Amino acid sequence: MKKIILTVITLCICIIANAQPFKFIVAKDGSGDFTSIQAAIDSCPENLQSIIFIKNGTYDEQISLGNKTTSSTKKISLIGESATGVIITHSQSRASSGSPTFEDICTVKLYANDFYAENITIQNTAGNTGMAEALYTAGDRESFKNCRILGYQDTYRSKKGTRGYFKNCWIEGAVDFIYAGGVEFFDDCTINCVNGGGYITAPEDAYVTIPKASTVCQKFLRVGFFFRNCTITANSDVLANSFYLGRPWAGMAGTFYLNCKLGKHINPAGWKEWGGNEISSSFAEYNSMDVNGTPVDTTKRVSWSFQLPKADVDNLFGLQAIYQRVSTIAYDPVSICVAPSAPASVTLNGTTISWQPVAGITGYIVLRDGQFLSATNESSFTDNSGQTGVYSVKCVGAFGQLSDSASTSTAFEDIESKKIKTIVEKDRILLSEPATVKLYTLNGIKLLSSEKCSSVSIEKLTNGVYILQTQDANNLINSQKLIIEK
Repeated sequence: MKKIILTVITLCICIIANAQPFKFIVAKDGSGDFTSIQAAIDSCPENLQSIIFIKNGTYDEQISLGNKTTSSTKKISLIGESATGVIITHSQSRASSGSPTFEDICTVKLYANDFYAENITIQNTAGNTGMAEALYTAGDRESFKNCRILGYQDTYRSKKGTRGYFKNCWIEGAVDFIYAGGVEFFDDCTINCVNGGGYITAPEDAYVTIPKASTVCQKFLRVGFFFRNCTITANSDVLANSFYLGRPWAGMAGTFYLNCKLGKHINPAGWKEWGGNEISSSFAEYNSMDVNGTPVDTTKRVSWSFQLPKADVDNLFGLQAIYQRVSTIAYDPVSICVAPSAPASVTLNGTTISWQPVAGITGYIVLRDGQFLSATNESSFTDNSGQTGVYSVKCVGAFGQLSDSASTSTAFEDIESKKIKTIVEKDRILLSEPATVKLYTLNGIKLLSSEKCSSVSIEKLTNGVYILQTQDANNLINSQKLIIEK
């Protein structure tokens, strides 16, 4: 029987006194403190924890926390209202701009330690135009939860000697879209491949190595990228056997897939050579499965890759064991990513919503029909807007982590049970009742918007994966993934 050890950590964080838990609120419509995320970051103090809440909207800007010559001492948390609703976007590649450096074209660059992000999309929409980074992490201890990192070539770059963590994230691209030298753990993530590429990872020389003598497999283990309990998916137009798990950008690179589910687009060879670098690199798997959980046939894997024994995975590949090889400074992202408990006993009395206080948190956000209404440090809120709807409350943790929603009981279950049903036919989507319909690409680009309709034509859409959003007469919004295969 496996032992599960729960570690409780007391966090001492200096939070500036505020009437609500966020240092700043960013909103495109002007209802917050800033309309620009960069402006909010620039206004945060050095050496203090600052939580920035970002309302739903598309923020067409490049973000930089510090720069390549001077790291920032700000400890920033960026918390989005929703992962598909908060989109930080830029469209530029090195080829299209004529720029020789990735710093000039990258959408979000983080030169700071102890950064945290939740419920945010970061994308570079340059497409198949060459190297075009969406995210660059150059600081240590940078953590991401429920985020989407989208691009085509070189989507995500990490700096050698740094540690990062991704929990329940979606990372997407086509060519070397997770690359460079950081020690990065991807836990329970979806790694999605798009048409036109062929390589998921491209690690460079490892910052640290586990000696051969310390392993059961009797191989040097180059510490680099770790994918644990991840699902490796592809868009519907990606061909079978067309992608590789990785290739070595440098001579002592390392990538490891542990308990991952691999789609049919992964080539039976598994990995691809690159200029002879593969000879001294570490490319390995443990317990790879297909999407149904059946063990993958690895007999056709390239000779220089290998299957890890369970003993090495158990004894050497624990999160803390790996991170401590990089730095003795403590970093426990699993605890950081744990959401606080939701409030209990949310009630509505007239226009006042109240709930039981929750210990150990920094505050609450109040939502109406699932959309942000206000933030507060109190255990009640009065809505004087004159509007009605279903209210819910979320707790805000020390780093800005959001709890699940606790909702008022008034008609919530009845409204929830009446979610609009959708049926996809060859050239249209049928709705069970008239609704406002919006259709987006996975990159957050709106393709159509129609009000009070019972059907939507999709005749002109190509095969692929989309996000369908419906809003009914009670303003209940529901989003779902839509797969079109004509």
